[in-house]
Amino acid sequence: MNVPAILPAGAGGAAAQMAKGWRGLLCPPNCTAAIVFVAAATLAAGVIWRVEHARVRDARAALAVLAGERAYALQTTLDRVLSATYALAAMLEQGKGRIPRFEATAGQLLRHYPGAAALQLAPGGVVRQTVPLAGEGQAPGQELMNDPACAPAAARTREGDRVMLAGPFRLPQGVLAAAGCLPVFLDDGHGRQAFWGLVIVLVTFPDALAPARLGELGERGFAYELSRVPPGSAGKQVILASSNDELRDPVERMLPVANGSWTLRIAPTQGWSDPSGMQLKVAAGLLLSIFLAWQAAQHGRSKARARAHERTLESQLAKRTAELQRLAEVITHHLREPARRIASYAGRLRRQLAGRLDDDEVRLSLDFIAEQALRLQDRLRDVGLYLAADQARGEIAACNVERAVTALLATLADRLAEADARLTVGSLPPALIDRPRLVELFRIALDNALQHGRGEESLRITIGGERRGELVRYHVSDNGPGVEEIYRQRVFRLLERLASSGPGTGVSLAIVQRIAESAGGHAWLAETPAGGCSLYFELPAAA
Repeated sequence: MNVPAILPAGAGGAAAQMAKGWRGLLCPPNCTAAIVFVAAATLAAGVIWRVEHARVRDARAALAVLAGERAYALQTTLDRVLSATYALAAMLEQGKGRIPRFEATAGQLLRHYPGAAALQLAPGGVVRQTVPLAGEGQAPGQELMNDPACAPAAARTREGDRVMLAGPFRLPQGVLAAAGCLPVFLDDGHGRQAFWGLVIVLVTFPDALAPARLGELGERGFAYELSRVPPGSAGKQVILASSNDELRDPVERMLPVANGSWTLRIAPTQGWSDPSGMQLKVAAGLLLSIFLAWQAAQHGRSKARARAHERTLESQLAKRTAELQRLAEVITHHLREPARRIASYAGRLRRQLAGRLDDDEVRLSLDFIAEQALRLQDRLRDVGLYLAADQARGEIAACNVERAVTALLATLADRLAEADARLTVGSLPPALIDRPRLVELFRIALDNALQHGRGEESLRITIGGERRGELVRYHVSDNGPGVEEIYRQRVFRLLERLASSGPGTGVSLAIVQRIAESAGGHAWLAETPAGGCSLYFELPAAA
């Protein structure tokens, strides 16, 4: 700290003491560097931990998606193989308990159901016919009801009307297999359905699940295990596995199969840790800490100036943001009042000049002024709605869409009657959104259909929706002239209109797009199959 060279008499010692005290409060460069190094190293360690945690979380999320895909592929593959039983059951019903030339017919079916090892007929629960004969299935004459591996599933199958899966179990040849059993009930001649027996498709592992391409997981560095918990057992039975080693913290996916469920577990072969990446992160954190410490010692004052400059920029940014917010308020509120007054005074002037004004051009000009002022009001109103469209106007929760649309249609009853519109409302699953914006979406869609959906025929409007995974897709369709495909993206732009005249402000569809995207979905236009236009929008589905 610099001490002034000229001091009052007797003040030199006091000033020296003060300067010494201030210097004692300031850390020397080495001390500052040490403090910065410790702080930076601690921060770097926290960042490394968070980055590593995020990496593992993202890796688990990606692997969860992969596990879901493989589980779905496994389930689809197994369901397709087991569906061969329905084909056999249909043939038995047509043949009244017999399938002529069963060997040839079953051979043809096996070619269409990859993964099926053998097809069997078991009248009365006793296997009588098996194709192929050299297959690894139950021997002809074997009673499934007394087979320890198949009896529980066979008994439950006889009491139901769907495929039941027995196993997996070990065949005498040592192969792991499972049997899909479907009961067949035939007319007993007295108008009643009597139990005929079972049709069986035998699958062997891993051949039956080859289309699911689990082997590719190993090539991508993942280990997997497909298992189930047998009924009445506390332990698991491994059906397929990439190795005999226990998986480390795997991602799990359940897949329902016939009368039970299997579990697919997947984990990285080398585990979730990344030693080489961690070493690089630690080295980078250490170097950064050293660099920051050196910077703190060498450029303390410049950093202080930089922080002051940063605070100035933040203040300017806050000011600019406030100005933009103010501008939006002016556009959406203050400019609407002059437009309203222009429209009001244009009408007032026309009424005052009524009977004294013979010039048609002047009357037309006054009408045009009033019309344009009203249009400006509508545009300013819609721009305000657009600016606020991405903000929730109530609690975001599961919304009863059917009830909301019913209430909206009640308010539009007069317009619908005036347009002679025929309305059809289908299923409307619930969505996760605030109710005011949901109503706004359907209001704009219906208003668009009423304004632009009129063609040569009577106006028909259809409202419907369907659940698609995590989203619900809604549509409002009409039988009007529609919108050409090259313009279907353009109409969602702000203040974009396909015609310079006619109703509409060019903002409504932009509002629909903004609401849908801010809620987690999107909106688009498509052609109605019977002609006309359909406005689609997707929203997050409610549980």
